Amino acid sequence: MRILLLTTNLHIGGIERYTITLANALQRMGHSVFVASAGGELEKELSPEIKVVRVPMGTKSVVSPKITATVFKLWELVKEEKIEVIHAQTRVSQFAACMLSSMTRVPYVSTWHGFYRPHFFRKVLPCWGEVTIAISRVVYDHLKDDFKRDEKKIRLIYNGLDVSRFTHVYTAQEKLEIRKRYRLKEGPVVGIIARLSEEKGHIILLEAFKDLLNDIRGAQLLIVGEGRMGNKIKARVSELGIEDNVCFCGSTLSTHDFLSVMDVFVRPSTIEGFGLTVVEAMMMGVPVVSTNVGDFKVMLDDGEVGVLADPFDARHLKEAIKSILTDGELAGRIRTAARKYAESHFSADRMAKQVEKVYREVINGSK
Repeated sequence: MRILLLTTNLHIGGIERYTITLANALQRMGHSVFVASAGGELEKELSPEIKVVRVPMGTKSVVSPKITATVFKLWELVKEEKIEVIHAQTRVSQFAACMLSSMTRVPYVSTWHGFYRPHFFRKVLPCWGEVTIAISRVVYDHLKDDFKRDEKKIRLIYNGLDVSRFTHVYTAQEKLEIRKRYRLKEGPVVGIIARLSEEKGHIILLEAFKDLLNDIRGAQLLIVGEGRMGNKIKARVSELGIEDNVCFCGSTLSTHDFLSVMDVFVRPSTIEGFGLTVVEAMMMGVPVVSTNVGDFKVMLDDGEVGVLADPFDARHLKEAIKSILTDGELAGRIRTAARKYAESHFSADRMAKQVEKVYREVINGSK
């Protein structure tokens, strides 16, 4: 198959990581893959065999002239390269794919990665594609219930990761060097890797961590990510008087080093489509504590593959984190079970095979 993947950009983020992982997996399966976006630092992680196409997609507005310019540039590509299916990831790229498909008669698929307000314009021009992929059960239900998308046109396909990227076992010396690099002191490390935004629950985590320090004085909190809430989160750290126990790091192309030194990974989200870094932590055998939102409450199977806490409940979150740090048997059991579960349920190859099936479905349908 000749496949065009279309997204806004390839900067660090969940949608962008999904696009890279899917593109590489499809290429390994023997397909000819083209990735069009405004570019970004993740672009270099694409396989050399994949053709990268730069388009002026750097906008959040579907009425931007950049969308029109993108469509006409890709129109030539679709014709010249005999593209058979278009797969769009973001709202603006879905709008562009809809226009492109109507001009070229090439079928397109869209993936919904999260939650959107069902406002008038989105309802009038949803740009679903022939089939809409939902990355989790809660996103599937969101499409069905809030947007009234026909269930026959929705496919539930969980995100996946390249399992081979998680095979390295860090030595004690490597971990020590990483801790020195990020100025981490002795003591257990609680970590979060997420965009610094309100729905990711950083403020609740800070409250929980402040309480945790009363029981585990040497604990440290490693916060990895950037975002609009950065200043507010740092201000709250100062207000709580825990600056000496909190380390901030910016966004990263590779989460592996950070995960390798974490004793527990926390995802205190108040709402979540699908947390890819949760799966990364599971693949690296890092015990996960998550709020019981979205598909996490099913994925983690409280106490078996991870530990769940109620959202907005700092005390409950603190107790969940403490249970991992103080119960070696629980932590060991979760490490083994989580790694096995993640490898069997969230591999890139498994995801790509399911997406490939959708492509064949829409291509055959268009004929």
